[in-house]
Amino acid sequence: MDQSISQQFEDFKANGKLPSPRGVALQIIQLADKEDTTTQQIARLINNDPALAGRIIKAANLLMRREGRPIASIMDAVTVLGIKSVRQLALSLSLVADFRSGPCKGFDYQKFWAHSACSGIAAQEIVAKMQVGVADEAFLLGLLAQIGRLTLATVFAQDYARVLEQPAAANDLQNLERKAFGLDHNLITALMLADWGMPELFQKIALYLEQPESSQFHEGERNWRLLQLFHFAGHLAEVCTSAPAERYRLIPRLMLLATRVGIETGTLIEIGDRVIRGLEEWSDLLNIAVPGLPAFEEMLNSASITPELMGIDTTPGTQPATFKLRILLVEDDRAIQLLYKTLLEKAGHSVTTANNGRDALAAVNATPPQLIISDWVMPEMDGVEFCKELRKNPEWDRIYVFIVTAQESTEKLVEAFEAGVDDYLTKPINPRVLAARLRSAQRIIQMQEAQEADRLQLRQFADELALSNKRLQELALTDALTGLPNRRHAVERLEQEWAVATRGGRPICCMMVDIDHFKSINDTYGHPFGDDALRTVAESLRQAARKQDVVCRLGGEEFLVICADTDEPAGFQYAERLRQQVAAQPLQVHGKTLHLTVSIGLSANAPPGGSVEAMMHQADERLYAAKAAGRNCTIAS
Repeated sequence: MDQSISQQFEDFKANGKLPSPRGVALQIIQLADKEDTTTQQIARLINNDPALAGRIIKAANLLMRREGRPIASIMDAVTVLGIKSVRQLALSLSLVADFRSGPCKGFDYQKFWAHSACSGIAAQEIVAKMQVGVADEAFLLGLLAQIGRLTLATVFAQDYARVLEQPAAANDLQNLERKAFGLDHNLITALMLADWGMPELFQKIALYLEQPESSQFHEGERNWRLLQLFHFAGHLAEVCTSAPAERYRLIPRLMLLATRVGIETGTLIEIGDRVIRGLEEWSDLLNIAVPGLPAFEEMLNSASITPELMGIDTTPGTQPATFKLRILLVEDDRAIQLLYKTLLEKAGHSVTTANNGRDALAAVNATPPQLIISDWVMPEMDGVEFCKELRKNPEWDRIYVFIVTAQESTEKLVEAFEAGVDDYLTKPINPRVLAARLRSAQRIIQMQEAQEADRLQLRQFADELALSNKRLQELALTDALTGLPNRRHAVERLEQEWAVATRGGRPICCMMVDIDHFKSINDTYGHPFGDDALRTVAESLRQAARKQDVVCRLGGEEFLVICADTDEPAGFQYAERLRQQVAAQPLQVHGKTLHLTVSIGLSANAPPGGSVEAMMHQADERLYAAKAAGRNCTIAS
């Protein structure tokens, strides 16, 4: 520590006004500092002061809260607590007894000791609940954590009163103290704890108690966590010892601090109620006044919880995301849910919330997210069961799932991963770790979505290619003028129908149809009218055709009609109907009405005899016969 600071503290001590133990308490401290001191010697010395002995026995029972036989003697107390803890307890009780009041008018001694006792009880309960330290030692550190303020009020009573009167004292007390006295109350506390022989860790915690972010502890290590818990205990004490209006203003911040140290609302209520009961018990022992308090859950429910009141805006959060995610946050604790939702939204993500697994499934069904952050322990359906149900739906298989747990046991993690979890986060969630895990998840989600986009694009290309091929095939087999199948299609289809007829022993026939005097029509009225004539005949043939018949244009003015399951007599009747249908369709040109006619040559075969080529050749010959017979007729034999 800086030499000038140490010298200044020695000057404080030299004036003889520092808060310090007296009488038997001082003798206990001096005796306990000797290496060869026994528990019997300490017990005999304490018994010389019956009042102090009574307070130590009662304090020991409060600290240990042992089931079964209570501590009934000083010897039991020293044996159970140990010489070191008894030494610190005697010191604390002596200070409370001797400094319940003082000359500093601006300093509220009763509230100071109420806050100190509450801080000690809170630290004791939190450390015991979180299993991160020794509960009775935590109480003593919490009790003495702000003894530096009492020191300034004792040594510089008038000057400190003027400091406390300044408007900035509520928010900037440490800077005002340093300007006035060269030291602030946190540094003085650390120096006094060192002077009283308390552990170095206690001194460092006291030094950074109000600004834990300034400590040199590494985040996540045990000492860092202890500092955070004592900081939280101090804020809990502030809530319990403030006036109602101020109390409800402080509660949102308390809930934020609880989430940072991994204390959920249910646990916070349990700790809060134990602190309130403990405060009532210790107030009798320490002879200090404490405010009457409602049940802790009632206090929490009466406070408005918003990101602004919790101070989340000042919380170091995730960096702005370059790839925004749709996130579903599943958490039943409203403070934790609000904290993480705010942090994620500050990073640019779109966040919806659910309070349990069942609500989460409904939310996924309504709008599937890209990523889910789910607590493990929840009512109705926990996080692992929710994940199992989620993975039953193949459509949700790509959703990236984080599970949040307070346990990192191998068995628990294996259970989570086997349920379909992709990654996990441990409580309390560190915003920096959350940001890093999110970036990792973002990369995976981006790759998945890029792969899906590539797959969809390839599928689109394949569909478009298939459609193009189909269109090309249709163009290759379709006559552009009439829309009928062309010669290539006609030959392929006739071969297919011939093969079917051959296998089944069924009849088949085909017709060659030719427009009469078509060259004369072209020469007289022009090719555009000739095209109209072709389209008219094609439409007439299409309308007269049966469902199973195929009408094709072979080229020029020639058409082919394929008739499956049709013998020669039936084919002849059908041919005549086609011929009459064409003749019945008038065609207007230059104010005149023309009636087109066709000649038809019919050929029928009953497989297995004959062939496709022979049948077409025969139909062509009979077409020429129809032309020779005067046109507008059908020749079938």
